[in-house]
Amino acid sequence: MTDEETIRENSDGVLDFVGQVSDQLRSRRAFMGDAAKVGAGAAALSAVGAGTVAANDGNGDSSDGGNGDGSDDVSDIDILNYALTLEHLEAAYYNDFLDNYSESDVERSEVAKYFARPTLRYSVYQQIEDVRDHEEAHVDALTKTINDLGGTPVEPANYEFPYSSIQEFIAVADRLEAVGVSAYAGAAPLISNPDIIPPALSIHSVEANHQTYFQLLNLQRPAPNAFNPARSMDEVLGIAKQFIVSEEDAPEMASATFEDQSSDGSSVTVASAALPDGGFVAIHDSSLLDGNVAGSVIGVSEAYDAGTQMDVEIPLYSGVPGGDFDQSSLDGDQTLIAMPHLDTNGNGSYDFITSGGEEDGAYTADGEAVVDDAEITVE
Repeated sequence: MTDEETIRENSDGVLDFVGQVSDQLRSRRAFMGDAAKVGAGAAALSAVGAGTVAANDGNGDSSDGGNGDGSDDVSDIDILNYALTLEHLEAAYYNDFLDNYSESDVERSEVAKYFARPTLRYSVYQQIEDVRDHEEAHVDALTKTINDLGGTPVEPANYEFPYSSIQEFIAVADRLEAVGVSAYAGAAPLISNPDIIPPALSIHSVEANHQTYFQLLNLQRPAPNAFNPARSMDEVLGIAKQFIVSEEDAPEMASATFEDQSSDGSSVTVASAALPDGGFVAIHDSSLLDGNVAGSVIGVSEAYDAGTQMDVEIPLYSGVPGGDFDQSSLDGDQTLIAMPHLDTNGNGSYDFITSGGEEDGAYTADGEAVVDDAEITVE
């Protein structure tokens, strides 16, 4: 997305974004259409300060967009730089951890104790080193390929990672690797040069191995679904940008990452939420898509200052100002929607319902409410 600004919904248009929410949730799954929009890869790359992307079709030939038809599709070098941006981030993440935790720290941790077999428990640190080495090898390979194609490889950024324990590191690694897998799945079909596809898929399979390992350490069941979702470039770079230190020390655009999960029905967890001006993360049930804007709110987080929040646990059917519920937990599996909201009056209280939508409206981008949905399985 380009030229995104954080704005609040006009009070007289609180129902207008219902259709926009529905459209956005549908387009979330249409990754090829999203990723091939005008300048999607290049604009998003520029937004994270990744550097200059060469404008050619990946074979060294100058082009107006990659197809020669004036459609401004992303080029192969755009896609490779996009992948390189993620690999820089992942390599930096694992180096940051290895610089701050020792082998004995990891071996004594509850995370390593998940493995009863000593040969597995006492190799967790080395496995993380291997993952770091893989990411650095990906950086080197992508950099060389971009140079060989006549492009300019992006440089690593300055990063800030939101973890303060080994358990939190593993939880973020689990999500970061899942994003990497979905990113390669979304970008690979857009590659024009057939010679690039096999190495891209070989990286994709290694990232999937990483994801499985960290899912186990994070006590998650690997591969719960028969088909993994793919993410568009804009979606992935919006997530990646949350780890990059900006000059304002706050995200420039709002976002939410809400992943499919199991729950006892009394709460859900939003993996990440970027709130450029602070505010809340609200959970809506699917009646939002039928026009029930205020009445669909079944949970809301505490108030946050500007920044990015990770693993936001939100209680359901309690603590929602103005909410009136006749139940205390979800009564079955269903789709829920996470939506970042502003604190427009700055009072630290979620006043969206009590004000009839006049206060604390949803964050929007390009005229659409910022949302993400997830399938909740009630256990």
